[in-house]
Amino acid sequence: MISNKSIEKYLWASVVIFVTYLFLGSFIVSRNLLDLAYLIILYTFMVIVKVVSKN
Repeated sequence: MISNKSIEKYLWASVVIFVTYLFLGSFIVSRNLLDLAYLIILYTFMVIVKVVSKN
């Protein structure tokens, strides 16, 4: 049986993959650097939260 923690982990991963797909697709189509900046900010924020939460 799948636990709630496992479901949350897979749901979070799927959301991150979907948002990455949308931002990269938008950047490729429009060549708007703002979309790429949003993606970089998203990943920077996720890394910072992961590092802070480990301490």
